[in-house]
Parts: sequence; C-alpha cells; structure tokens
Amino acid sequence: MEFLGDFRHKLDSKKRLFIPAKYRSALADGFVVCKAPDRCLYIYSKEEWEPVAAQVKDLPGTEEFRRFKRDFFRNADMAEMDSQGRFTVKADLLEYAGLDKEVLIIGSGNKFEVWDAAADQEESGKVMSADELGIEVKF
Repeated sequence: MEFLGDFRHKLDSKKRLFIPAKYRSALADGFVVCKAPDRCLYIYSKEEWEPVAAQVKDLPGTEEFRRFKRDFFRNADMAEMDSQGRFTVKADLLEYAGLDKEVLIIGSGNKFEVWDAAADQEESGKVMSADELGIEVKF
C-alpha cells in the first residue's frame, strides 16, 4: 500500500492517536512506530518494516554501527490498533517528536509520518521543488 495524503488529528487525554481510516487495513496485523531523522515519527506496516530492519541489521559490527543499531531498535515500538483505530504513543516517542495535542499525519509512500502540527508548518517552508533538487519526476 502507498500511504498518501495528510490528516489532522488530536492526541486524546490518554496519548492515543487515531490511525486514518484509509490506512487501517494495511496496519491491521500491527505496525512499527520509530523515530525519524526529522524529529517526527515514522509508522511502517510490518511488511514495510522488514526491509528497513534488515538493512540496519546488515550494517557492519563496528562500535559506531553497533551503537546506531542499538539506538535504532531501542527507539522502535511494535503497536496495534484498538477497535476504534487508535494506538497509544509511548512517552519517549511523544517527547522526541514534540507531540502534544494537534498532530499531522502525512503519507510518505511506504510509511507515514506523524508530526506536531506546528513543527510541520516550519518544515513545509523548507521544501524544494524537483527542479531545485535537480530531479525529473515524470507525470
């Protein structure tokens, strides 16, 4: 499944987040929530997580890579939706991404991202066009 579009949601008082209805079938068997490089969270279906995890597992065994692997897997969480399509976001992941109340869920192809709504506004101003990046997207 390709995760597309964006959705505004709010964390409830128990720090649960609604998964958009159109994404739920891809995540019905569980999913992985992890830190992303851009101070947001990535959410992968189990199927899409496997090649990401394999890539990290295959990194060399040097001290630096061992530390990276340890941190990468330590900060990932297996999650499942409840009957209403919600899941509880772990406190350390909430803190990392600065998620408080209003969040923006953004489709990103093989995964989707969860941003603090205010932080996303800042980030959106940094987007470069395909021409500026020197790539050609064939429509």
